[in-house]
Amino acid sequence: MAGESTGKIIAGKYRIDAFIAASGFGELYRGENMLLDKPVSISIFAGDPKDSQLYFAESKAAAKVSHANVLNLTDFGTSDGVSYAVYEAASGELLSAAMEREGQLPVEMAADIAKQIAAGLSAAHEKGIVHGNLNTGNVLAFSTDIGDPAVKVFGFDTANSLNDTRAAGDPKRFSYLAPEQCSGSEVSDARGDVYSLGVVLFEMLAGVPPFTGETPTEVMMHHIDDAPPPLSAFRQDLPAAIEPVILKALAKDPNARYQTAAEFSADLNNATSAGPMPAAVRESSNNIWKTAFVVLVGVSLLTFALIYITSVKQTDPTTVQSDANGMPVQPINPATGIEEQNLSNLPPDYSSLGTNTNSATGMPEAYPGGDGYNPWANGGVPPAGAPAIPPGGQVIQVPQGQSPFMTDPNCIMQPSGILLCPVPVTPTPTPKATPTPKPTPAANANTGTAPVVTPTPRPATTPAKTPAPARTPAANKPDPNGDLN
Repeated sequence: MAGESTGKIIAGKYRIDAFIAASGFGELYRGENMLLDKPVSISIFAGDPKDSQLYFAESKAAAKVSHANVLNLTDFGTSDGVSYAVYEAASGELLSAAMEREGQLPVEMAADIAKQIAAGLSAAHEKGIVHGNLNTGNVLAFSTDIGDPAVKVFGFDTANSLNDTRAAGDPKRFSYLAPEQCSGSEVSDARGDVYSLGVVLFEMLAGVPPFTGETPTEVMMHHIDDAPPPLSAFRQDLPAAIEPVILKALAKDPNARYQTAAEFSADLNNATSAGPMPAAVRESSNNIWKTAFVVLVGVSLLTFALIYITSVKQTDPTTVQSDANGMPVQPINPATGIEEQNLSNLPPDYSSLGTNTNSATGMPEAYPGGDGYNPWANGGVPPAGAPAIPPGGQVIQVPQGQSPFMTDPNCIMQPSGILLCPVPVTPTPTPKATPTPKPTPAANANTGTAPVVTPTPRPATTPAKTPAPARTPAANKPDPNGDLN
């Protein structure tokens, strides 16, 4: 249990006073070297006994680094079965605790803390030591005599959240891991520490890490796949050049990041010296987000409307149902005006011809047209005594006065130059038959083919009976009874 070592005496000279934080396989406490009356920081091993060798490996790695921004190691060992490591005194509080209290830090303070962390990382990298687990929980910050914060980084070469069983179930512990650490495909190097430093700076400015989630797996997937949100969504007083520095530090590809912490620190220093973001830039950024929101809402509404129209207001091509038992057909083609044009071009006396020929027979009047309908092509024979109907014989149009048929007195020359000559019909020697009603021509379907009419069979003619010879009266001869016949 964290803090349970408070009040103990280690190695007969180190008194444990107050719990600071858990780091790697150990727990960091404030204490005192009772022999020297000097404040110190003491780390007590709190892991599984089989991991004690890893704990000592971390302590030896920290002993190689000596820098003003690194919590320097002064002693380590085992006493009464307890493994420990003694560091220089560190007052103040963890950066994680300060973030929980303050939320967002001032730009100048956040940039200064980040540059001090970068300086401590650079010193370790020069010694071949990689932190591998940098986060706000292993950075100590405290005020100096001149008011500026002093930073001490500890926990070098400690187990990161993937290898620390105490981090299981705590998503925030995974918010600082580099993408290559989350994928497990590569061993983290100095560029991984630069990525973690970029996350720490982002959190100091925005108040939250760039990637969060409900589970460690969700957080790690954000590190691998997603771009960080813009800092302008959290605050508007940042220098215009600071966000590009953070984005480069958070690049997914290690080759696209700053290759050293010193490069990161130099660009960060240049970005903060440029001053706060101009008001016009802040307003433009704010307008971009407003415009994006309006466009998103508009696209959503349009998509919903299209889905509604296509699903509810579906239309099909119109069909015409001829009758209840008929088949649906598509509408006929639109009128072209050809029929009307042909009728307007008829000769002036053609109507009288049609009246003379058709009105007597009761047949519907029809004129030559584009549909080719011929009402005389029914094949019937007019009854005797019926008015003459021009048969479907040959019609020859010749110039006036030059017809070779003019010798036929039955031919009639029309003013339009059309000569009509009836074809003689040989009378049938059969008795006059009762006229059959002519079939009504089918409606003009504009098909170009004359309707076929099945001729009605003639009624059978009953042979006339031969009259019986008249009975010849016998000669008057006396009746035997005396009467005349």
